[in-house]
Amino acid sequence: MYKNTWALAKTNLRHLQVPYVLVGILTAAIAIQTLVMIILVSNGVDVGGSQISFGNALWLIPLLAGIFIPARNFRRIINLGGKRRNFFWGSLMAYGVLAGVVSLANMIIFYTIDRPIINTELFHPFSPFPAEYFILGEPGHIGGIANLIDVFGWVHNGPIVAFLQQFALLFLIATFAHTLTAIQDKWYGWITSVAIIAIISVFTPIPLLRGALVWFFNLIIFHNAAVLQITACIVIAVVIYMINKPVLARKAI
Repeated sequence: MYKNTWALAKTNLRHLQVPYVLVGILTAAIAIQTLVMIILVSNGVDVGGSQISFGNALWLIPLLAGIFIPARNFRRIINLGGKRRNFFWGSLMAYGVLAGVVSLANMIIFYTIDRPIINTELFHPFSPFPAEYFILGEPGHIGGIANLIDVFGWVHNGPIVAFLQQFALLFLIATFAHTLTAIQDKWYGWITSVAIIAIISVFTPIPLLRGALVWFFNLIIFHNAAVLQITACIVIAVVIYMINKPVLARKAI
């Protein structure tokens, strides 16, 4: 079973050309913009702003994979003789691989490119979020390049823990996107989408309900106990993904 599952995972990873190309173009564009900003600032031009790290553009890969795999790869794989059970586990394995690779790549970009740029203080200090959005303390100022592993405070836990925190969140994002996409051809899929929009719309303006929403995002992103944040993301991801079992069994080809 493992060999078949890994074969399905590799098939899914190979057939993500559109996400790879789109994210590659976006990543290159942000990287070029960063280089231009560095050149301008080095020559005395005040660019007057900061930007997101091009490493964070890679975060779109797990998200887009979670959309493309159930929407496009499922029927292809089943029509070619793939088993639904292997597709289920193979997709989950593919998300684990993508979350790991993207996390590692962004860690390398942060420590070899982003942090040296920040340390040079070429740009004006930048805080991307107001302090009140951070339940556990004020965010640090980002020197021109805002990498989310720094913005979320994960780097303060060391590179290994920061990698695991990033992996866990990206894994959750991928499985959530997969599940939401997989159920869109059913009535309960549309209800789920409407419910998500309604929760965000209703919870945000009401202080008591907004507190619940903030608590949830604090749990999966900002929590000061890294082990709790990692565990919460993985557990929620697995629970959400298990919904795909009955959905996949009844899904028409």
